[in-house]
Amino acid sequence: MSGPTAGLLAALLIVGLAMPLMAQESRPVTTDAVSVDGAEPRDPALAPLHEALNGQPLWREESALARLDSALASLAEDGLTPAHYRAGTWRQAFEALPAEDAAARERLAREASRALVEALEDLARGRVDPRRLDPQWEIPLAEVTLPWPRIADALAAGRVEEALALARPRHPAYGQLRQALAEHRRLEALGGWASLPPRAQPLRPGERHEEVRRLRERLAAAGELGVLVPEAGVYGELAARARPAEFESLHYDDTLMAAVRRFQRRHGLNADGVVGPRTREALNVPVSRRLEQLRLNLERARWLLPTLADAHVLVNVAGQTLDYRRPNGEAWRTRVIVGQPGRATPLLASRLTRFDLHPSWTVPPTIFREDKLPQLRRDPLVLEGQFSVLAPDGSRLDPLDVDWERPGAVMLRQAPGPANPLGQMVLRFPNGHAVYLHDTPARGLFGHEQRTLSSGCIRVEGVRRLVEELLVDTGTRADLGARLATGQSQPLHLARPVPLYLYYWTAFPDLDGEVIFHGDPYGRDAPLAAALARG
Repeated sequence: MSGPTAGLLAALLIVGLAMPLMAQESRPVTTDAVSVDGAEPRDPALAPLHEALNGQPLWREESALARLDSALASLAEDGLTPAHYRAGTWRQAFEALPAEDAAARERLAREASRALVEALEDLARGRVDPRRLDPQWEIPLAEVTLPWPRIADALAAGRVEEALALARPRHPAYGQLRQALAEHRRLEALGGWASLPPRAQPLRPGERHEEVRRLRERLAAAGELGVLVPEAGVYGELAARARPAEFESLHYDDTLMAAVRRFQRRHGLNADGVVGPRTREALNVPVSRRLEQLRLNLERARWLLPTLADAHVLVNVAGQTLDYRRPNGEAWRTRVIVGQPGRATPLLASRLTRFDLHPSWTVPPTIFREDKLPQLRRDPLVLEGQFSVLAPDGSRLDPLDVDWERPGAVMLRQAPGPANPLGQMVLRFPNGHAVYLHDTPARGLFGHEQRTLSSGCIRVEGVRRLVEELLVDTGTRADLGARLATGQSQPLHLARPVPLYLYYWTAFPDLDGEVIFHGDPYGRDAPLAAALARG
């Protein structure tokens, strides 16, 4: 192709490549642009790459852009959308340009470099700005410094995928999420899995039922039985040949029970082997939804993992778990109770600084306004014997003397004791929401599969173990048992603070590196999915 037609096609391709990049609000493109092939740098986005390359050209040959296409296509393995970086178009655009049109080739090189830099930055810190999704976002975003000299060396040697790898978070959890994404893509290619029909009664180990066969097939389709059996509708005769004879059994045997329990653990459910409503619901989530969860949580990982301190406490609000990563490398996980959807636990980063032993409980404003005040308006003495009514200066008030229609700044406070909802200890950290980690006398609630039950604070199962380990790891000299034995309210300050993160993962690795899927109690997945799709 030559002449006016070739020139027009080249111009259209260049404009088509540039427009998606220029249209994104979060990534403005300057018009005072730069070539990475020798001109003086004037585009701040490309300046670090240009400086690291020291004027060495990148995209002068068709093969170089073919490697760029391939590397950008691999971003799907990180849950990103290759089309956002024009993957698969760069070589085609190069082929369409007249060899004698140096200016057009220069513009193409500039746009290709900009797409690469955008991909590097997105891998390092996330494509979506979480502050656009949540105006109340309170977790500082990392100031990521890319290793430009190493990136330039990889690019100069034609290793574009290696350059991208240098930008990924180095935390093990990121690699584990990527691996889970690859595994679920493979399951999708094998046909995914079929849903189980509704059933009024739970399916229990030892039963004989027609549904047992379908349950076995469903678990095998996800590899839970140690053998992958593709869906017959997708692979036909291959599936029939691959099906072991025991798949025809209607007996819910020990092997199947072990697979169900393994599935339940991997989906944040009580691992009792009983296929009840919640287990059936999880079994019926399609592989496409699991793929989406992994993509979304890879993005969340890019936001948080670069900021994580080596030793920290991390509460997964969606999964209702707490992890303590100790300075010695050990880790401990326990169950927690978090805020119900109408009273969500905030997401934030802070530092644990002190404990209160045998604490009193001052009723937080939301609970006072929405729970206690309606009771007091009906009967001012309804809480007598349980709570003290206090003026702003801390003096006690007679509840009959308070105008409960307009109570002003009065407070309700419950004394320490067995009925106090904070239990024996509270872990404090600076925040603007009056939330904290604490013990509870209602320990039976930790056995619930869905533990979004509080008004925002986090109740911690086994909180004493957490406190004891924090005391040791921070070098805080205190005999916790002796102090608790006094029965007296007292503060206990840590010798040094411990980083704390309240975060939201609907898929995240457990302590053994296996990704666990959780529900989305606050409905945060859909807005993130929409933002990632927009790019």
